[in-house]
Amino acid sequence: MAAAISVSSAARDEKSFTGANFAPNPLYKSYDQAAELENWGFETGEQVEADTGDEGSPTASDSPRRLDDELTAIGPEEIASRLERTRREFYNRRKIIIKNLPADISNQEVHELLSSYDLKYCFVDKYKGTAFVTLLNGEQAQFAIKEFHQYVLREREISVQLQPTDALLCIANLPRAFTQQQFEELVRPFGNIERCFLVHSSTTGHSKGYGFVEYMKKDSAARAKSELLGKQLGSRMLYVHWTEVGSLTFPMLHSLCLCVDRLPQNILSAQDLRSVLIDTHTPIFCQVVFVHAECFFFFALFFFCVNMH
Repeated sequence: MAAAISVSSAARDEKSFTGANFAPNPLYKSYDQAAELENWGFETGEQVEADTGDEGSPTASDSPRRLDDELTAIGPEEIASRLERTRREFYNRRKIIIKNLPADISNQEVHELLSSYDLKYCFVDKYKGTAFVTLLNGEQAQFAIKEFHQYVLREREISVQLQPTDALLCIANLPRAFTQQQFEELVRPFGNIERCFLVHSSTTGHSKGYGFVEYMKKDSAARAKSELLGKQLGSRMLYVHWTEVGSLTFPMLHSLCLCVDRLPQNILSAQDLRSVLIDTHTPIFCQVVFVHAECFFFFALFFFCVNMH
C-alpha cells in the first residue's frame, strides 16, 4: 500500500480517497478476499485506541486522552432499549410510491383507497399514474405494501413499494460517548429529519462511532454534508458521505472495518498485529498505516468477515 489516510484526515477532503491508493467503494460493499488490497478502501470504520500498557511510552503519555475514553457502564435494560430504538428507526421508512394507477385517478380516490391508514402527505401525478404517499410510520407502510401491492384497481394491477431516497447520510468518527440526543442536535439545524439513529454495540450499548440521518429533502442533506464534513468535534474530525438506501440492510449497519490508533511502539507490521489477535478473532485483512503530516504517527486497519461486537 503506497499511501494511506485515516478517517480524520480523510474528512478534510473527500478527494483524498482517490489521491491515495484507496478506491471509492460503497460503504457496505461485500469484501472480496481475492481483490487487490490496493483497491480496498474504508469509509466509516469504528475507531478505537490501543492500550499500550506502558505509561512511559510517548504514545501513552504525550497524547491527550479523548473525552470519549471515559465511558460509563450501561445496564442490560438500557442496552436493549438503545438497540431497539436503532432497529425501530432503521425500519421507519414511511414513504410509499404507488404506480400504474388509472390515468384519471384523483387525490381523493387514493385517500379512499388508503382510508384505514393515517396519511400525512399525498401527491398524485396523473401523467405518470403515480402517487407519492407518506404514512404515519414504517409499520403502516409495510402493511400498505402487503395489502395493495399487485392489487387490482379499476382493472389495473397497481404496484406499491417503498419510495427510494437520495437524502440519506452516514456520519462517522463520532465520539463513542455521543448520545442520541447529541446526534440529533448535531444534524437537526440543516432541515427536517425523516429518521435519525446511532449504531450501538450490542455488548456495551455505547455508540460505535457512527450514525445515519435521512432528511426529508435532498438539499437539506447536501447542506448537512457540506457543513459537517471535516467538522472538528472534540479531538475528532467528522466524515460524512451519501449512503445508498437500497443496499443498506440492518445487519450491515455494523461496520466490519476497525481503525485503531495510539498503537504500542513495538507494533510495526501486519504480522505484529496478527500475533496480538492470535487468541481472539483473526481479521481478513490488517495493515499498519504510517502517515507523515505535521507530525509522524501511525495506526492500524482491520477488516473482519463478520461483526464481532
